[in-house]
Amino acid sequence: MAAYVAGPRGLLVALALTVLATIFWRMPRGSTGFVRDVTAGVFLICYVPMLAGFPILLLQPDQDGPQRVVTFFLVTIASDVGGYAVGVLVGKHPMAPTISPKKSWEGFAGSTLACVGAGIASVVLLLDGRWWVGAIVGLVAVVTATVGDLGESMIKRDLGIKDMSNLLPGHGGLMDRLDSLLATAPAVWLLLYLLV
Repeated sequence: MAAYVAGPRGLLVALALTVLATIFWRMPRGSTGFVRDVTAGVFLICYVPMLAGFPILLLQPDQDGPQRVVTFFLVTIASDVGGYAVGVLVGKHPMAPTISPKKSWEGFAGSTLACVGAGIASVVLLLDGRWWVGAIVGLVAVVTATVGDLGESMIKRDLGIKDMSNLLPGHGGLMDRLDSLLATAPAVWLLLYLLV
């Protein structure tokens, strides 16, 4: 809500107030585990609501806000689909076997091609931007989407769970659908803000 109403400053102020509220909320229970609990709370606040505020910031420009959101979704989805398709067909070399055994370097190459293609097409066709801006958006998005996916896998390994929830059976839970999106949103917002 703060990002929609007041832009980046609103998002920053809302984040700061929420962090302070988390600290004050935890204080009455004493000092045992205080740092651990507050750190976990701040991590959760930054990981989900703050990062989810960036797609809202993409809506800010009156002239092309919805197209910016579509561009963000297209490059992120292209990364996931390209990586999955190529990885399933020809994936042989694991990227991070202890974190995510099914991710392969071949899949990453597929993600890169799909993501750059989607970036170029969406920036040129939807935002009247230059092709090279779309290529940069695609290249950055493939890295952030992959890091987001691997980061979510690390969280699950650390917690000792296979799925974050059973809301979407067979998909690792709802967060497995959001991990790439959350990590990619700030980067796409910044690039589009600076270059388009």
